[in-house]
Amino acid sequence: MKTITINGREMAYQEAGKGKTIILIHGFCGSAKYWEKVMPLLTDFHVIAIELRGHGLTSFNGESFLIEDLAKDIHFFLNKKELADVYMFGHSLGGYVTLAFADLFPETLAGFGLIHSTAYPDTEQGKEGRLKSIKKIQDVGIVEFVDGLIPNLFSDDSIHTKKEEVEKAKEIGYETDAIAAMETLSAMRKRIDRNHIIANSEVPVLLVKGTKDKVVPLDRVTSANGKHITVELLETGHMSMVEDSQALVIAVEKFVKNK
Repeated sequence: MKTITINGREMAYQEAGKGKTIILIHGFCGSAKYWEKVMPLLTDFHVIAIELRGHGLTSFNGESFLIEDLAKDIHFFLNKKELADVYMFGHSLGGYVTLAFADLFPETLAGFGLIHSTAYPDTEQGKEGRLKSIKKIQDVGIVEFVDGLIPNLFSDDSIHTKKEEVEKAKEIGYETDAIAAMETLSAMRKRIDRNHIIANSEVPVLLVKGTKDKVVPLDRVTSANGKHITVELLETGHMSMVEDSQALVIAVEKFVKNK
């Protein structure tokens, strides 16, 4: 892991390879470790996996923030690293951040993708669920919260066949700062509809769906059609980067190389 200072905070990241730059952004209660099976397979590219505020080894100062603030962190990071024309792929929460980035800083992107994510805002039921999650963290702490969260991210098959990966995901989640997790839930609850960002994008867009995803329904992943949009359907749950990393890498490689 490396770190870079952003507005007085330390942002942690992993970096490897040469070629076109691919930025990977993890999901809620994840970290750069989510991409450990993916990065070694992307041998033809310069790959950076970034850790968001309070996740993994990235510091958190206790302040409230919005999804847009996380996107601004990444923009600051890219400027400091003198990187542009990058391909950005976000998993779940990371997809919300990617969309906010595409909204605020479209000139920096050569293309972007959502991995098991959505451009829709939370439903009223979803917003209520965020509040319940915040209360659960307050009541029982991050460890018990993560123990309840992680199994739902995997397909029913993977829960039984990939027990080691499920436990590893829990251990990654335990590293999340509890206050940062609550602030992230609040930020996700407040996020806006960004379907127009996908529909009107001037750069290519990749949408990755999981047929067994229990978190983001298939019809919430795809909201627009167009020659600039590529849709990939994987036989996984919400965690294709660990459930079938090779299939995800093939989708990402094909997208970046053909654009």
